[in-house]
Parts: sequence; structure tokens; C-alpha cells
Amino acid sequence: MIKRVSKVIFMLILLVVMLVGSQFQVYAADPTEYLGKVVDGSLLTDKVEVEDTTSILTRGNILNKGTAKCTNAGDGNVTATGIVLAHVICDSLRVGISLESYDTQLDAWYTVESWDVTEENTAMLVKSFTVSVDKGHYYRTRGIHIAQKGDTTEQVTTLTDGILIN
Repeated sequence: MIKRVSKVIFMLILLVVMLVGSQFQVYAADPTEYLGKVVDGSLLTDKVEVEDTTSILTRGNILNKGTAKCTNAGDGNVTATGIVLAHVICDSLRVGISLESYDTQLDAWYTVESWDVTEENTAMLVKSFTVSVDKGHYYRTRGIHIAQKGDTTEQVTTLTDGILIN
């Protein structure tokens, strides 16, 4: 009899906890409410692909331009791409690529993953990395693009807008 009463009391307590708990809903912020906001130089968009290109316009330079791209690769994947183009064959080209995510609570970007790639004796370097990411967040790509020939080193930086991955 005492076991039966204990079970009934336990079931009643469990029922009360479930009913009370169901009254409190936690709502995650709708990421689309941030569309159009500019955070640390990046516009938050719902585009599939964004890119930023920085060129050197000085005559006689070795580095032509650097490009960073951030692409929604589908199924919760993002592709971060870095490109370095030189006017001449260089001793080395180097690209540093960072994939960053926007934290709405901190109102700041943080690095998800980063890569550093170098190729020698070339005038072009293109490198892409595809990463599985959390949906419902904005992502952008930051790039550092470097050309080196002899004693000359030139570099540019790039920063894309943010894309929403849903």
C-alpha cells in the first residue's frame, strides 16, 4: 500500500513539473531579425555568396589583388575561399583564411577555424575549405594575402559580409 501511494505521489509530482515546465518556453532569437545590420565592418545578409577583393594600384608592384569569399555550400556547410593574384611569378604566395561566426548575444565575431597556405614559384594561389557549421548563424571570411619576390613583400587584407546559414 505504501509503495502504491509513493508511486501515485511521484506520478502527481512528475505531472505537475511537466505542466509547469511546459508553460515556460525559451525562444531563440530569429536570426533574420539581424538582416541588414553592420557588425565590425560586415553587413549581415541572406545571400548565398559574398566576396571582398582588395587590389594594389601602385605601378611596379608584384601583388595584384587578394580575394576572400564566403559561400553557403548547402546542408549546413560553408566554404571559405582565399585567392592571391600576382603580376609576376613570385618566390612565394601566401593566404591566411579565417572563417568567423557572429555571436548575437555578444554582438561580436569569433573565429570558427583558420588556415594558412603557401605556394612557391607561382603567380596565383586559390584555396578553399568547406566546413560543417551550426545553422541559424551568420558566417564571414577574413583573408590575408601576401606575395614575396626577392626582398619585396606586399600584402592586402580582405573581409566579406556575413551570410546566414539556415
